[in-house]
Amino acid sequence: MGLIARYREQSAASAPVASAPPVPPEYATGIVHHDAVQADGSVVHHHQRFESGRLVEWELDDAPGPWALVRHGDPLDPCPTGVAPPQLVDDVRLRLGERVVPLPMVDELEDPGFAAVERVPDATLRLRYQLTTTPVGIQRADIRYEDSLRTAWMVDDWATPEPGTPAAEAPDLFVSMSFRNYLRMRTGELTSLEAIEDGGAVDGRWTLMLLLHGLVQDPAYVATYRACTVVPAELGWWGEVAPWVGLTDGPAGP
Repeated sequence: MGLIARYREQSAASAPVASAPPVPPEYATGIVHHDAVQADGSVVHHHQRFESGRLVEWELDDAPGPWALVRHGDPLDPCPTGVAPPQLVDDVRLRLGERVVPLPMVDELEDPGFAAVERVPDATLRLRYQLTTTPVGIQRADIRYEDSLRTAWMVDDWATPEPGTPAAEAPDLFVSMSFRNYLRMRTGELTSLEAIEDGGAVDGRWTLMLLLHGLVQDPAYVATYRACTVVPAELGWWGEVAPWVGLTDGPAGP
């Protein structure tokens, strides 16, 4: 029995139900490689091939692929869709050849390059930042700017700021974008505004959005993003179609 059939059989009782499945994205074409780390430390290699958002092949591999999403558990474990706890995000890795790196956006949160951003007095705000359709579900980060100095960490929700923490008394801004657009923004393929406009969301005063837009245009900010790990394009859209794998009426169903 192939992995597609096994997954469909295993997930039949718990598969999500949707009254209106999304239209499969045409750009979701390519091969996504996976490394499933087992409890004994062994690794199961497998790959999924999609055409226009539809899964057409899912097979075990005898050898590692050129890159892979590295997750602990069974190869048939589904792609999460809810808010990802920070520990889960940290546990999932990306293998590029023989190099294993943190999953975006974990890889950029403590990047020292952001410290080179020019200091701007009163450029202070709290950013509630969210990435949707990532390989681990929804990622959330609490990003603070105090006089333009950036501090960031992963969260599963945005708690009331503790007194004395960076920008604790500052106004807040909510920004959401897809994982795919976030990666394209990092490489410069999209501007930050374009990444948000394409299916994202903003909630907050427009003056805060202008402030944030100015901060991310700083040459040091741009250079730090450009120096981030370049992620295979297939991983950018996998979280959009993977939750539907195995559903006969879903866009990823074969």
